[in-house]
Amino acid sequence: MKTIYNTLLAIIIFTFVSTSSFSQSEETLFGQGKVRFTGLWGGAYNAYTTYNDEFNYNGGGFFTFEINHNFLFGWTGYGTDLTLTDGRAAQIGGSDFLLGYTPNSHQVIHPIFYLQAGGGKLEVTNEVDDRVFILQPNVGLEMNVLQWFRIGVEAGYRFVNNVNVNTLESADLSSPVIGLRLKFGFSKDWRRWDD
Repeated sequence: MKTIYNTLLAIIIFTFVSTSSFSQSEETLFGQGKVRFTGLWGGAYNAYTTYNDEFNYNGGGFFTFEINHNFLFGWTGYGTDLTLTDGRAAQIGGSDFLLGYTPNSHQVIHPIFYLQAGGGKLEVTNEVDDRVFILQPNVGLEMNVLQWFRIGVEAGYRFVNNVNVNTLESADLSSPVIGLRLKFGFSKDWRRWDD
């Protein structure tokens, strides 16, 4: 689990460092070879997952840095309460690395793509704490309500791996997820981006 997380983090850091060191005239994924900090966003993420044919609330928050108006990277924390099939109470939660891509984010409605990945904790009340690995890709639409406020509707799938609890497997806790993301923050004005 640690190896996967460290490898993912190393790839991300390498990508950011290598793109900033190339020639300024070379066109890159991040736009003309320039990596620019353009904003900060944070807020609440409210979602529902399924377990044992029941919906479970997954609440949390996030904080991200915005690069070149379209790329986000930061952190997200979350928690979900579960009632296992045998009646035991459990909770799964953690704090994960968060990557986002928001093409055409200057438009009122635009697509959004998120990927969260990292270590989590599965707690079965009064019994066991188990370290798990969470990987959750999401896709959706976001609306710019105000310059400092955006609302996004998303759908994705939460993969839970490395489950070591009796009567539970990774597939039992992995499920589709639907959510609502409330973003508060700022983004540098597009018209002044090249100033």
